[in-house]
Amino acid sequence: MVTVIQQKQPHLPISILQTDTYKHGGCMITIGKIPKKLQSFFKPLKRQVSEHVHSYFWSLVLSICISHGSTIDQLVKLLRNTTHRTNHGEFLWRSNWDESSVMQQIALDTLRRLFNKKDRQLFFIIDDTQTLKRAKKMEAVGKLHHHATGKYGTGHTILKVCLYYRGITIPWASLLYIKQEHARGLKVPFRKLTELAGQAIREAALPEKFKVTVLFDAFYLCPNVVNACKKRKWHYIGVGKSNRWFTVGSVKRKLAQYGKNVLRNSGLWCNITGLRKTKAYRLTERIGKLNKLGTVKIVFSRRKGENKQIALVTDDLRASMKTIVANYLKRWSIEMLIKDEKQQLGLGDYRVKRYRAVVRHLHLVDCAYACLTHAGIKACRAQGQNKSKNVLRLEPISKLKDRMRRIVWQENVQDVIKYSHEKPVIRRLEKLLAA
Repeated sequence: MVTVIQQKQPHLPISILQTDTYKHGGCMITIGKIPKKLQSFFKPLKRQVSEHVHSYFWSLVLSICISHGSTIDQLVKLLRNTTHRTNHGEFLWRSNWDESSVMQQIALDTLRRLFNKKDRQLFFIIDDTQTLKRAKKMEAVGKLHHHATGKYGTGHTILKVCLYYRGITIPWASLLYIKQEHARGLKVPFRKLTELAGQAIREAALPEKFKVTVLFDAFYLCPNVVNACKKRKWHYIGVGKSNRWFTVGSVKRKLAQYGKNVLRNSGLWCNITGLRKTKAYRLTERIGKLNKLGTVKIVFSRRKGENKQIALVTDDLRASMKTIVANYLKRWSIEMLIKDEKQQLGLGDYRVKRYRAVVRHLHLVDCAYACLTHAGIKACRAQGQNKSKNVLRLEPISKLKDRMRRIVWQENVQDVIKYSHEKPVIRRLEKLLAA
């Protein structure tokens, strides 16, 4: 714990800078205003929401960025001169603002800052995740099979959508799946997960200047999603399940056995770069028909040193098999997004009863991730990285959280220096700031 202010100096405005200890050690800094380095991130949102909503919004987003948890109690402790925690809870479900529009406006602003005329390839990535909840009165909680543990429990299923552009993952939407027995009581239309994914594709207001490719796993390779892609004239890449029938010419074959045979007989070894590393893959391709999806190209792929193979299905018949595999490897970015939001930003930490509050919590976590990304991009450019570089490399989210804490800390210290006339304290704070 850092000791900055002693009680024998009564003239110093102690409320401006407070320190405390986190559960795992370290320094807790109170938030009183938007730091100068982040004003460009929050300023565009003022046009979309009222001043009252904006003040709650930015304070909660910044709190998530520097906190070790995202419950209302934990976040309110970081806010200076704040109202009672129940007001923040009510803000999550009673205030008048559209969380989806706010999140998507943030994503579009990030795209605008990153845009490079030489790179118009944008990836629209879909996946889902689960959060286990024991609360019996929390709305939309239902029984589910938890994939991570392999056990049944109660909780929420969340459809996550993100964009991937020039090496940067940008959250786009978090849609809460509601079971049919709960939808009527919440006055929300019931939609399957695949229908929610199709809706997200159809309603995505992305700039026309981008060439969009949709990436998803085997669960979403279905007519609901594929038809939505065709309607938008976007290409897609998904995984075909091993038991699906694939028709080449007039002969039907199951993907698993057929892929094994053609890889052994006509596969070629290629070096392909994923998000970080370059690895060798054995590849071959075939064009044929999948039931209910029409004519597709399938690239059979097996990584060197592994026995497992996958069948990548796309409607882009002109794309090379190396390009298809390299593009699909970018789907891993949404897995990293979900992992970071759960472990670093408290995606599943919500303890609120109402459905609307849960949805808004999920979007606030997405906004916090985007805010950390914004700080990381500014840091890259400040360090002299080439703005036209095709792929940007940001620090891990844990490092970006540390950077955000330093930004808030520096803003607090500058406030103390500005309002204090105690010269020994000022000199001490300047040394701490320099350190």
